[in-house]
Amino acid sequence: MRQAILQMKVQGEYQLAGQLSGMLASLARTLPLGDRPVFVPIPRFGARDERDPRHFPHVACRILSLGFTGDSGSGLLLKTRRTPLQTQLSDRERLKNVDSVFELSSNAPDQLRGRTVVIVDDVLTTGATVYAATNVILQACPHQCLYLTLARSRATIRSGL
Repeated sequence: MRQAILQMKVQGEYQLAGQLSGMLASLARTLPLGDRPVFVPIPRFGARDERDPRHFPHVACRILSLGFTGDSGSGLLLKTRRTPLQTQLSDRERLKNVDSVFELSSNAPDQLRGRTVVIVDDVLTTGATVYAATNVILQACPHQCLYLTLARSRATIRSGL
């Protein structure tokens, strides 16, 4: 799994995004998604195009929304500024790095209110990104907010997240 994620993210083998999304769909079948869940990708700064084959969360949300008769929430959660890559930051620096970095689009509250929202990302390391995204999404009063990732880092596993 680690090798496939690195190949996709670092080496640019974007065709793996579809295959990895299929693996994520298998995991999603075990979740209480209810009717018409909304799959929301962790966005990149300035990225609003869900068809971008180079960004796994967007690709996965499109595939998941089709497979679960749900909606792709691409463009509902926005990243408002560029941030340094999380990979070289401490846990505390990661939390600060993503503090107040997300906001909802103007139509997001109507799209998310009362529904199951599933945040989608590739890797969960400290939980800082999903924590920041969840806090913003909860402002829209969804029924529930879940997250799906392909992998957790060893640090996350040790922390109990």
